[in-house]
Amino acid sequence: MILVTRATGSDRAKILALIADYHSSELLRPDPAKITQVIEQLLRNKSSGILLVAHENIEVIGVAVATSLPSTEAGSMLIVQDFYVEPRSRRRGVGRALVAKLLEEARAIGVERIDLEILSTNEAANGFWRSMSFRPTGRTVFSRAIRPTDKDEF
Repeated sequence: MILVTRATGSDRAKILALIADYHSSELLRPDPAKITQVIEQLLRNKSSGILLVAHENIEVIGVAVATSLPSTEAGSMLIVQDFYVEPRSRRRGVGRALVAKLLEEARAIGVERIDLEILSTNEAANGFWRSMSFRPTGRTVFSRAIRPTDKDEF
């Protein structure tokens, strides 16, 4: 049986490992310090957001990290930052259970919209999110890293 709950400190180590696995699966180099910083902020309620874990028996097999933002366009919104289910636990309803709990928690805190970003080449993720009634917005995501040595050049 899959149980999805808000994460607690006892879930910390498994959450950190799952998010590192997720980043690796997206061909990113996991940064343990950054992952730890964000997870600690959410666990200590020092950051506005939702941190969920999916358990099967006592084992954590999935995680969802979403941050809450005010939006002049959408009112209150959540941005799903990380969403990952261990490969061996996929296609068993774990992702659907995580999304259902995420929607429940979002409604409880007055969120009006949930946004997320996925790689266009990730067909499995595209299919999953569409099956959960999420749709592409048609917007293009732009990104820029900010480092102490960056100089604005326009």
